[in-house]
Amino acid sequence: MQLPQTQSSLQYIHISVPEILLSNIQIKNIWQDYNQEWSYRLDPPHASHPFQRDLHIIKSKNIEKEDIKEPFDNLVAKNKPELKSIVEAETVIKEILDLSDYIPIENWLEDTGNRSIIESMIDKNKVKLLDII
Repeated sequence: MQLPQTQSSLQYIHISVPEILLSNIQIKNIWQDYNQEWSYRLDPPHASHPFQRDLHIIKSKNIEKEDIKEPFDNLVAKNKPELKSIVEAETVIKEILDLSDYIPIENWLEDTGNRSIIESMIDKNKVKLLDII
């Protein structure tokens, strides 16, 4: 099933994924094309969240040669994501990772600064939606 080629405001998705769910994608720290609309990059493992990897997903037309997150980090204000954007992000994530509808994606868009490393380790088997723009 391919993602519908629709116009949306969603440009960037950042998630934390259990390594066990990464069998469907190429494990490289470079931008990979998923389809004509979306591309992704998997970050290397990090000691702060073992068994989890950060995955960045972006509209393909916005990819730069270097790090793509930097321009988004420089935005003055991020609006609270609409439910429509969150649902669209979940659809894109499930398509790229080839996830079943039974695998939940936790919304960590708000209040993630208050979550501890211990909480993150306990939740290591869950996909966490960390940021969308």
